[in-house]
Amino acid sequence: MIHPKLNPYISEEDRNFYNTVFQFAEEKVLPTALERDETETWSDDLWKEFGKAGLAGLSMPVEYGGQGANCLQCSHATDAFAAGSLDGGMGLSWAAHMIIGAMPIVFQGTEEQKNRFLPKLASGEWIAGFALSEPSSGSDAASLLTHAEETEEGWKMNGSKMFITNGPVGQVFIVMARTSEKGRGPFGISAFIVEDSRKGFKVSKILKKLGHHTSMTAELVFEDMVLPKENLLGPLNSGFVRIGKENLEWERTVFVAGLAGAMEFCFRSGMRYARERIQFGKPIASFFGMKEILVKNWVYLQAARRLIYWVAERKDKGIPSPLESSLGKLISSEISEDVAKDSVQLFGGYGYMKEYSVERFYRDVKLGTIGGGTSEIQRSIISSLYPGKQKFMADFEKLETVFSESDKIQNHLFDILIQMDGQSARKKQQPIEFAFADVLSLFVILSQSYSDLSVSLQHYSKEEKLIDRSLITFFLVGKYLSSLSRLSGFVKEELNTIWSSYQKLGEKIESLVNERFSTLQEIS
Repeated sequence: MIHPKLNPYISEEDRNFYNTVFQFAEEKVLPTALERDETETWSDDLWKEFGKAGLAGLSMPVEYGGQGANCLQCSHATDAFAAGSLDGGMGLSWAAHMIIGAMPIVFQGTEEQKNRFLPKLASGEWIAGFALSEPSSGSDAASLLTHAEETEEGWKMNGSKMFITNGPVGQVFIVMARTSEKGRGPFGISAFIVEDSRKGFKVSKILKKLGHHTSMTAELVFEDMVLPKENLLGPLNSGFVRIGKENLEWERTVFVAGLAGAMEFCFRSGMRYARERIQFGKPIASFFGMKEILVKNWVYLQAARRLIYWVAERKDKGIPSPLESSLGKLISSEISEDVAKDSVQLFGGYGYMKEYSVERFYRDVKLGTIGGGTSEIQRSIISSLYPGKQKFMADFEKLETVFSESDKIQNHLFDILIQMDGQSARKKQQPIEFAFADVLSLFVILSQSYSDLSVSLQHYSKEEKLIDRSLITFFLVGKYLSSLSRLSGFVKEELNTIWSSYQKLGEKIESLVNERFSTLQEIS
């Protein structure tokens, strides 16, 4: 079991579930992760263990054999799984199965479709996948070429799909195909439930990847494949719009939660190594450079969790959150890259060796900024979905009382958002659009850390949160400073004041890192 302070955002009633998934991952998955990664092997036996544990059907309704978990609980589960195993590939296949493979049927399926497919998906007898991307369409997914023509026998489908998780091992796939030529955008695209047993279904090529070697990925081909009419999922010509709207927010939250768990694994491993590794006559944990890596990993981990769980809670309350889920994916995936890089650096030569798990995360983590919509696409979404200053100011306010440099920076970010609201360049120039998205992301992160101060958490004191707020401000503003500088032609004064506060934080960073490191050693 993990120390409760490692994840202070888990409620006590959810902690047993979190620890159960963590223990499953640590005991069942971790021991073979290195071997399966090296041999790029899928384990049917291990997948059966998911079914026995009830994890294969975690997200699916109880009446169809699932566990009925909500978005937050599924996020807790993928977080705990990665924290216990750091098996990004198996975690990816599992999440693809239960979220983007099965949930479209939950959301849009007829009662007959639910009864036909969900029980076997929930038990793990069948594995599901989602087929949208094609060889010629990635970020512009709505430009897909796979088409389905209605015939007397049913729907005849032709085309191919690329980068399909679970492609070589799955039995059921949600496939997007064009069913109307009126317009080339998202309208006119329908969703179909496709079984691998259909004549004309073919796994064309198993794809070799940089990371996630324990998950199988393939190109799928459909050659005059005929589907019965009852395999149409949801209304005709609106599958992309409906399923995308309902499913992508779950995907961008539950999948990304696994990155938080992986960051925790790296933090725990790094802390142990730093205490045990002796150089120049003392543990490397005594050197500031190593302390800073571990403290930064810690504040990045908790910032990601705070953001991911916030989005999941919004989803469970029925609040549409396309902007928030994109923001969560963007920030969490980009800071997890830093954690992976810094973790390998901390381990030095051993971090470069395959038997040390941080090397595996260094390869796996890159998918986070690509899959489910690249970071560039997320920035465009965030900027385009910004509601305008009137609605924004109804949800967020400037801090009336300013106590710290973090408070000042948060307020100046607020001012930038308001002043940039009417700038035409924000929508016409991509560098400005991206910088605006980064300002909004930073503001939301700092707003959450400020709100966090008024929330009582049993395993996270206000004093600790205050230090972490200063640290996350320093690390994230530094990370995105070059992006923010693109706005200097519009908000130069505000950027200068942010830079002034950032410099003052920098003067305190050594003492902040040393103070926080001393309290973190006990919980790793």
